[in-house]
Amino acid sequence: MKNMRQINMSRKAFEKLERMALPKEVLNTESKIYEYTFRGETKILKYFYVNKGEYFANKMYTVEMLDNYKDYLPDSFVIPDYMVAISNRTIGFTVPKVDGIPLICILSNPKMDKQDQLDYLKKVGGILNQLKGIRKYTSLKDIYINDVNESNFIVKQNNRELKVIDLDSAKIQNNRIFPAKYLQNSKLLSNQPKKYKLNLEALKEQNIKYATNYPKFHEGLFIPSEETDNFCYTIMILNYLYGGNVARFSIEEYFTYLDYLDSIGLPKELIKQFESILTERHTDNPVGYLDELTSENIIRARNNIYKITRGKVLSKKI
Repeated sequence: MKNMRQINMSRKAFEKLERMALPKEVLNTESKIYEYTFRGETKILKYFYVNKGEYFANKMYTVEMLDNYKDYLPDSFVIPDYMVAISNRTIGFTVPKVDGIPLICILSNPKMDKQDQLDYLKKVGGILNQLKGIRKYTSLKDIYINDVNESNFIVKQNNRELKVIDLDSAKIQNNRIFPAKYLQNSKLLSNQPKKYKLNLEALKEQNIKYATNYPKFHEGLFIPSEETDNFCYTIMILNYLYGGNVARFSIEEYFTYLDYLDSIGLPKELIKQFESILTERHTDNPVGYLDELTSENIIRARNNIYKITRGKVLSKKI
């Protein structure tokens, strides 16, 4: 394995950099983000608040593995290209800058064409299918996006291409597991402990016993798999339809919402896929069913309309 390229920067040069303004929809709690020009190329520099200890070492190992296996990975992956050291101390890394709009901003924009929004969601599913092929046909067997959520994709402005960013939270080779937005605190995951495998080593290290209400701590609670990536992707689709965070639903509320989606005419097979994330049945990638969604489906699925008609759905069940 080759050592990753490194940029050595003086403290004075670093202090001249300007922080990037991120859209309010994008949450960033672990680092400062800067724009940086190196050898005529514009890059994003990610400076970690915590740049020592096991967590940071795991970040840097993940970045090295992404660089080492970059020839196997999809073209849509924005892969870190340089480690960055200030006064000979590693503090983060750079990635090529992508001029684009975060997917979360596109999906939450009521003025955007709904079929365009669906097209971008389908592209997410296409990337997950690519990873499945990589795991099957190459020597890279352990590769998952892990933190599949709307903020970790960006749409290029010049050609509408979808890119995957923030891959330093991905699962690759022997790295330790990072937290994922829709896996850490979702009430829904407690329904199928055999399907979504707990990271028992992390629980053991933290002296935490198995419980329905999973505690919060720094390492990811669930072992990344095709099932977890498809779970998160399904939540993304439902978040788009609902216009809010479905991962926070109780199990009862989740199935009530699916009953509502059925009542307004969403495709039966798509609803079966939505149901499958909470059953023992394998959850397939639902991307193939998105073509059947209509603009009317999407409008009627929104939470403001659902909340008005929810009582009718419940009364029909009774």
